[in-house]
Amino acid sequence: MAKKLTAIILAISLLFTAFAIPSFAADETSSTERGFYRFVDGLLDAVVSGITSLIFEPHEWTTKDKYESENFYEGHKVNEFLNEPAEGAAWSLGYANASLLTGKELEEEHYVGGSLSVTKKLATDVRDDQKVRTIAVSDGRGISIFAVLDSFGLANNEVRVIREKFQEYADAKGFNITSINISCLHQHSCVDTFGLNGDIINALFTSSFRNLFGMELPSGKNKNYMENLYKVTVQSMVDAVKDMKSGNLFYGSVDMSEYIKDKRDPKVFDGDLNRIRFVPSDGTRETWLLNLPVHCVGHGAAGTVLTGDYPYYIEKYLNENANANFIQILGAELAITSEYPENLVRDPKLEAEYGDGYAGLAAYGELLGKLACTISNDEPIAPILNIRHKEIFVPVENSIFKLAARGGLLTNEVVKSGLGYEVVTEIGYAEFGTSLAVALIPGELAPEIAYGGAVTAEESWDGTEWNYSAFADVTDRRVIVFGITNDQIGYMMTDNDWRSYLTENEEIVSTGPEAGAIIAEEYLTLYAEIN
Repeated sequence: MAKKLTAIILAISLLFTAFAIPSFAADETSSTERGFYRFVDGLLDAVVSGITSLIFEPHEWTTKDKYESENFYEGHKVNEFLNEPAEGAAWSLGYANASLLTGKELEEEHYVGGSLSVTKKLATDVRDDQKVRTIAVSDGRGISIFAVLDSFGLANNEVRVIREKFQEYADAKGFNITSINISCLHQHSCVDTFGLNGDIINALFTSSFRNLFGMELPSGKNKNYMENLYKVTVQSMVDAVKDMKSGNLFYGSVDMSEYIKDKRDPKVFDGDLNRIRFVPSDGTRETWLLNLPVHCVGHGAAGTVLTGDYPYYIEKYLNENANANFIQILGAELAITSEYPENLVRDPKLEAEYGDGYAGLAAYGELLGKLACTISNDEPIAPILNIRHKEIFVPVENSIFKLAARGGLLTNEVVKSGLGYEVVTEIGYAEFGTSLAVALIPGELAPEIAYGGAVTAEESWDGTEWNYSAFADVTDRRVIVFGITNDQIGYMMTDNDWRSYLTENEEIVSTGPEAGAIIAEEYLTLYAEIN
């Protein structure tokens, strides 16, 4: 009876937090209301933490001092960073893309990412292909790989599985691999590859028993789909390396701020549609890497239809009209979504067959594809690719995340640190040429951390200042962010802008108030070591 009661309370607690919706914006709450929300947060944390303590820890969790790093790529050493091209340096780049679908998405249980659900949120229709798109790029000193998945997210331990499998091939072929990066487009209508969108009730009712006896925990990931994902992603990396050819890289951008909506104060974002364009010397098809900060949530977060969201239609437009290969990496996208112009014309056939939501995301993707084709300020990128990574640990202070981790729904690598827990993750810093810098970030970053404009003490909920320099302020290079890269640890906000589980969505899906500060500190430390 006690176990049943515990499970019921556990389910209610998680479901309560999962369906909390913003009731007030930060600037609409008085100090008294903020105090009340914080008080309720404290009660919620105490209840959830108490319940979590009754669940046995998974057997595979180890202590931080016993953790052994595997399949982590350091990148270049500090003394290997170049300020000018090496003698004879030249760009080479290869491209590949492949479908991640197995054909059994509607036969076997495939949960759909995007939002938690009390019932089994299983795929009911496959509208678009789910892809991996990959580039292999080199300045002549080694190969760096960037693969991007149509996916809600991928934990760092899954990234390392992919690295291990590819490295076996690389070793056999004698390839010099400097860096392997796996990003996700964070579609909210894709097969769940992160695990968080699985069977909540099953996880909560059986997790303690399973952990006690060392049994596998349930999650939202389909084993067959994941095995195929590893295989296809590795093969795309192989194919991209095989496709490498010499050519030139260019960077350009165009303002797309009118098509961006920031749902959370402060209203800060990178308003550019950034493009890194590779032009092969042999005159074959170009490859365009686009970088922008807009969530892929055009088909909603609670549906059961698999879509590629707006990137699918950017790719369609560029393939057909620019004769260009396509790959996209999201920027700093904390609470940023699409802003459709009033005159956005939907395809009447798509609208009639699939509804306004799908027709809208298709039209938005085509709009951005057309916008990318207007970029006219291309500047050549000198053949220098400096890249370095750092393994870091982020404390899990959010009681909801602790609960999800013990229940098997949060599948990131967790280590025990004293009485608490930390997530093993990584950050990175890259330089393309002499004027472009890239911050490699393992989740959804608040843009003000990268670009400045954080709330002041007077504007904040706790009356404190944000004490870290913006990434863009410590360099004279153009800084762009590659978000949800090599991990998905959720939202990362400035510590003085942590509000309440009851007023915002971002706080619920974050490791805790310190996440943004730790990422900022580690990134700035890494940058200082290099520069």
